[in-house]
Amino acid sequence: KGIPLAGPVDHNVPVIMITRPDGNPAAVVFGYACHPTTLSFTTWCGDYPGFAQLELEKNHPGVTAMFVNTCGGDQNPLPRREVALCEKYGHMLASAVEEVLAAPRKSVAAGLKTAFELVDLAYLNVVSREELMGLLQDSNALKARWAKRLLAKLDDGQQFSAEYPYPLHAWQLGGELLMIGMGAETVVDYALRFKAEFGEGTWVCGYTDDMISYIPSRRVWEEGGYEGGSNLYEYGRPAFRWAGDVEDRISATVHKLVAQVRE
Repeated sequence: KGIPLAGPVDHNVPVIMITRPDGNPAAVVFGYACHPTTLSFTTWCGDYPGFAQLELEKNHPGVTAMFVNTCGGDQNPLPRREVALCEKYGHMLASAVEEVLAAPRKSVAAGLKTAFELVDLAYLNVVSREELMGLLQDSNALKARWAKRLLAKLDDGQQFSAEYPYPLHAWQLGGELLMIGMGAETVVDYALRFKAEFGEGTWVCGYTDDMISYIPSRRVWEEGGYEGGSNLYEYGRPAFRWAGDVEDRISATVHKLVAQVRE
């Protein structure tokens, strides 16, 4: 509707061009912070990133175009639900990538250092048998099915952990590019925060290593709603909600990993 949204957004389009030994381009990797959910039908479609890839590969024969979703867990394309809009958004993204490719680019020096860690993210409360029993006939079919499955696990003697081992990694490529990988559907605050803290050349990627649920920042957690509220059951977790210190635990670990790769 042309009305600016009130929440934070990240409109940066990071781009990496990979060249062959003869200098000709081999691949382009690009990212954006937004759900690829313009469309909702069940036919195979790459949504707006797919249309962007098609356009880039058409414009650059022999080049493979690859998309990385950055931290767009709380970002949706609006308006949506029309193929024409999906194609339009793909063209807009491809045009942004082309703008980067046409400009002077910075080379990334040889050298790669990596670090990885699983950090325990705590649930606010682990669901009890009594709570699960009360949900067996819930009007929400998904919640009722979740309760049935978790009760079966309890009956089988399993115990639910109060924490989830959340994957984080950092890659330092040369001295120019820092890539931070975060598992699951991370919200935009993480990219904005880490790019501000670690400076130019920082690329923060969601959906890496594991798919767990939404990973809220403190802001999103306090807002509640779909990404920060009581919806972990949709992903099969033994809890409704994360604890409020998720961002603090993630940030402390990311800083430790970045220090390791920048030694």
